[in-house]
Amino acid sequence: MSLVIHPRVLKATRRIGVLTCLFVLGSGAAAFAACPAQPVSTPFSQWGDSSNYFLVPGGSFEGSADQVGWTLSNANLTAGNEPFYVNGSGDQQSLTINAGGSATSPFFCVDNSMPDLRLFAAQLNAGSDLRIEALVQTPSGVSTYPVGDLADGSVPSWAPTSPITGNTASIPDGTTLQVALRFDVPADAGAWQIDDVYVDPYRAG
Repeated sequence: MSLVIHPRVLKATRRIGVLTCLFVLGSGAAAFAACPAQPVSTPFSQWGDSSNYFLVPGGSFEGSADQVGWTLSNANLTAGNEPFYVNGSGDQQSLTINAGGSATSPFFCVDNSMPDLRLFAAQLNAGSDLRIEALVQTPSGVSTYPVGDLADGSVPSWAPTSPITGNTASIPDGTTLQVALRFDVPADAGAWQIDDVYVDPYRAG
């Protein structure tokens, strides 16, 4: 599959890492069951990506903070949607994460058919990368692993990220993990805006 990515996103994706050995690291928490089927769409088709994606819980950031269900620290729901309105023409909100802040999704089911994550991002103020982590439930608690990093200054206005790939292929057939996504701005300066966070539920290629 050939992807057409806006040039300003290419610099950012050079610093996107890979979540390796996801199953090995979280194997004690794996469940032997299928993930529930999710409604899918093709939100990135205008950028040459015809894959089906499902929306991460609360990932459109529409509604009140309680309705969205994300855990926010120095972050807030913001008036104004990403300008492509891929989730719906009536969407009106996005999420702003300020310096030192973070936003964590609810936990959701992940299996080995879910290799990619994509979202829309824009840097509001310079000064920090946007870091993306996976929180994996294990028998001893929640473990955190790096997934990706958007470089400071790399996404000056709204654009889709390229696919951010985790090594979910290491999860054996018929097993699942409970995973949440955390986005944080680790420095004491800078701010980022994100919207419409999606997961590809079909193995790439």
